[in-house]
Amino acid sequence: MRLAVVSAVALMLLVQAATAELVSFRRSYGGAGDDTTLDIYVDSNGIYTVGRTTSFGPDPPNAFLTIFNNDHSHRCSVSFNVGSGSADEAVALTVHAGRIYVLGNTNFGPNPPNHFIAVFDTSCNIQGFRLYDLGVNEAVNDIAVEPAATPYLYVVGRQSVSGAYLAKIDTSLNVAWARFFRVRGGDDVANAVVFSGGRVYVAGDSNDGSSLNMFVSVFDTAGSHSATREIGGANDEQAFDILVSGGNIYLTGYTDYAGRMQEVILAKLDSSYAVSWIKAFGSATGNERGLAAAIAGGLVYVVGQSSALGSLDVLMAAFASDGSLSHSFLIAGGGGGDDVGHAVSSLGSCVYPAGQHVNLPLFYVVFDGEVNTVVMSVNTLTPSTTSVTPAATSPSPAVSSFTPNIDTAAAVNSFYSRFCPDAIVSTTTTTTTTTAGTTVTSTLTTTTTTTAYAIATTTFVQTSSIIVLLSQTSYTTIPTTTTQTLSTTTTQTTIATSTTTATTTLTALTTLTQSTTQTATAVTTIAFPEPVSTFILPMLLVMIVVVMATALILRRRSAQPPPPMF
Repeated sequence: MRLAVVSAVALMLLVQAATAELVSFRRSYGGAGDDTTLDIYVDSNGIYTVGRTTSFGPDPPNAFLTIFNNDHSHRCSVSFNVGSGSADEAVALTVHAGRIYVLGNTNFGPNPPNHFIAVFDTSCNIQGFRLYDLGVNEAVNDIAVEPAATPYLYVVGRQSVSGAYLAKIDTSLNVAWARFFRVRGGDDVANAVVFSGGRVYVAGDSNDGSSLNMFVSVFDTAGSHSATREIGGANDEQAFDILVSGGNIYLTGYTDYAGRMQEVILAKLDSSYAVSWIKAFGSATGNERGLAAAIAGGLVYVVGQSSALGSLDVLMAAFASDGSLSHSFLIAGGGGGDDVGHAVSSLGSCVYPAGQHVNLPLFYVVFDGEVNTVVMSVNTLTPSTTSVTPAATSPSPAVSSFTPNIDTAAAVNSFYSRFCPDAIVSTTTTTTTTTAGTTVTSTLTTTTTTTAYAIATTTFVQTSSIIVLLSQTSYTTIPTTTTQTLSTTTTQTTIATSTTTATTTLTALTTLTQSTTQTATAVTTIAFPEPVSTFILPMLLVMIVVVMATALILRRRSAQPPPPMF
């Protein structure tokens, strides 16, 4: 036996494919009329939406509340009409301790329009209602809750004569205090409010008579002013929503971007109210607005609208903490029509945009928007404030339960979508290399590379069907494929090296030979289990007889007959 030592290289490559999956869910709901969701709130107990409906309840339009379970099944819906012949809408909501606080506007009551707060439990049963009158030309826009042992509500809006409006209301719906305030002295508007760290943050737009600027004003829980920053340029800017996270403040809205059209504006301020950055985001061919914002997975999501494809579509864009764009989509309905994202909420790493859509199906379209850093003036101002006492009454609204049609085409329907980008995860590659040389020394090197992908850095291939209306009775279906390819964001490489030395000797060869002999002996024992005297010898005798008989027969058969004689 000969032992040969040769050089060899072995390569093993293990690849775990990236899960290039876009996890999303879209729910459409409404009736035969026009239905629009204006706000959404999501927690571990449900998905709560409010808005305006012409499909349900007496004397539409009416305000509505619709609640879905977290598995997207319908729990309950109610419409409510403040008074006979009134036009009502629910514009915002917040949830605390099992109670849902719904804010809305109505033209019912003295000096219309007026505003209201309705309280419901999580089964859509009404628990309280209060109507407030500020005079003339009022409207409210947002509501927030102070989650204390004794919680309070904060409401913002406007009154055309007196400017922006901020009120603190207890959970019995009594007004603790209310303020009108003007940042610039014009027709200022408060569009959004959030409570954080014992302070009330208000966002809106100020009017200096020549253009609109966006602002953030901060108040304590007693209504005293703490700080105001006004941000703007030569053109109009408005802030429609505000976030406070990690001591930072985010404002979103729109700006009339020079040389282009309206674009989403997103501004970040630090805890001392200094501007960290301002970004404009949009397309060269359409108008874009940011109407709402939420934070999920460390990203700031802005939801709104875009006309880049012609009619309005829902815009959803995600930005990193440095203002760079992570990913952006349009949510569009087949066959045209205006689709708008009015609100967004978040739960865990998922975001829930909501609004209105026209036609089905709804599908995601990758939106190649452009992000630009913009420089604007930042002014430190002290608003003028005026105390006000709203007139409050307690009418009994007509509340009607209803069951909306789910995922059924209609003129204008409400919708919400669940979007979870964290399902786009990673590709892992493990490479193992072994080298054997004449010295019989083996070196094993293992390199493991894990490449993490953000959602924007994965290739998406999405195929949907767009239903296009050709006539009143004819439809066609067009398959559409949208692809976005971007690059890797994060790479982590781990290298582990180990060295093993093995010695081959003559003893190893002898051992191998003995092993072979033992194996043969084992096979013999199994194949012949009986003694030779009782099994092998008789068999040999039989075989000899058989061989001799066979030979005799063959000899006789092979003998040739003699040739014939003539």
